[in-house]
Amino acid sequence: MPVLPDHSRLPEGERRAAAWLLGLGAAGVLCTCISYVMADAPAALPGGAPDFESGRAATAAAAGWMRSAGSFCMPRDVLLVAGSLLLADARRRAGSAAGAVGWGLLALSCLLFILVDALVGFVLPPVAASGGAAAYVVARSAFDALFNIGGWTLGLGALLAALGAPGRELAWRPLRWLMGVAGVLGLVVNTSFLLGGPGAQAIGPAVVLTALALLGAGLALGRR
Repeated sequence: MPVLPDHSRLPEGERRAAAWLLGLGAAGVLCTCISYVMADAPAALPGGAPDFESGRAATAAAAGWMRSAGSFCMPRDVLLVAGSLLLADARRRAGSAAGAVGWGLLALSCLLFILVDALVGFVLPPVAASGGAAAYVVARSAFDALFNIGGWTLGLGALLAALGAPGRELAWRPLRWLMGVAGVLGLVVNTSFLLGGPGAQAIGPAVVLTALALLGAGLALGRR
C-alpha cells in the first residue's frame, strides 16, 4: 500500500500538535486501564456482571477506582478527539476517503467515551451507593449501551484508518497491522454483544489494542 506523497502530509505545526494529542491521549487510556482493572469487570465493563444487583454491589465497592477512571479518562478523550480530527482533515485533503472516515469515526468514538467515562466515574457509583435499584438499572443500561456503541465505532474507525492510504502516522506496516487487528477485534466483539451474543470479555482488550496503535501513531508523528 503506497504511503501518501509529501504534499499530503500535515503542516509542521499540525503534525506536532497531532503527535502530542494522540500520544498523551492514548497514554492516558493505557494508564487509566489500571483503574478499570482494579474496579473489576462486574462494576466497570459492559456485560461484566451476571445481573444488575451484583453489578450494583460491585459498583458501590469499587467507587474509588471508578471515580479515578472517570476523572482521568474524560480529559484524554478530549485530547484524542482533537488529534483524530486533525488527521481526519489531513486524510480528506489527501483524497483518502477511508482514512478520513476512519479518523473521523475514531474522533466520534472518543466523544461517546466521554459520556461513558462520565457515567463510570460520576453517575454509577453514587447511584449504586444510594440503594436505588431502579435508578441503577437505568444508569447501568445506558453505560453498557454507550460503551458498546463507542467500542463498535472505535473498531470501525481503526479498521478504516488502517485500510486507507497511510500518512506518516501509520506508514510503519506493523503499526498499520496492529490498528487493523484492533479494529477487527473491536467490531467483532461489540457486534456480538450488541446482538446479545458472547464476547463482552474482549471489549476491554480491543480498546487497549487500539490505544496502543494510537500511541504508536502519535510517536510516529512526533519523529523528526
